[in-house]
Amino acid sequence: MALLLTFSVHAEQAVIINDVSWPPYFFVGDKNPQQGIGKELLNICVPLAGYKIEYRRLPIKRTYLYMENGDIDITAYSYRKEREQFLIYAKEKLFSSDLGFVVKAGSNIVIKSLKDLTPYKIGRLAGLSYSPEFMAIIEDKEKKHQVITSYNSKSMFSQLLASTPRFDIMANSKSTFYWQAKMLGVSGKIKVLDFSIKNKNYFITVSKKSINIKDPQAFIAKIDNCLRTLKSNGKYNEILASYGYTIQ
Repeated sequence: MALLLTFSVHAEQAVIINDVSWPPYFFVGDKNPQQGIGKELLNICVPLAGYKIEYRRLPIKRTYLYMENGDIDITAYSYRKEREQFLIYAKEKLFSSDLGFVVKAGSNIVIKSLKDLTPYKIGRLAGLSYSPEFMAIIEDKEKKHQVITSYNSKSMFSQLLASTPRFDIMANSKSTFYWQAKMLGVSGKIKVLDFSIKNKNYFITVSKKSINIKDPQAFIAKIDNCLRTLKSNGKYNEILASYGYTIQ
């Protein structure tokens, strides 16, 4: 599908982006069959904004400091007002991380509020950040042995889809559900529920101390234009679908 973008490409100056492992948004290196949702979009839009990309494998926990100091130029961040002290945010959303639930495809479980979780045994991924309200439910259910905690999302799918499931409903990022189900070939066997625990929108951000991006506001404007075009011409949904999303 052709990209109908109106600005010219002169990708000479390189910008530095941290190469992080964050499936399905970012995969490290260039040997994976897929790059990740965010990485694919960056790889389209940044060159169209006039720059080459140099990915560097740096500790993800120090990304905040690198962006604050201008050691890296670009990263994807959710919006926090305090971050505006050292970041310039794009206006157009790059992607969303939507925490929610998945059940077996034939399940009649309906969740309209967290109170609806009362009758069910829950599977959750250790270390994942949830809302305080949901964590209170988890802590209460753990006392009743109604929570199964795992360290691997792949094994959690196996436990949910077993002939005798270890739990009724699983909590994680919806994008991870879609991607993992596609990788395991079980997309038709699961159902991602509409209800969301928490949603975060992520945006391309530029460090205010970036040395490589001479006019950050002009750069951001081109990025926004690129993302809007990808969304209007269908390419954005095409990329999401390649990671298992069912586009409505």
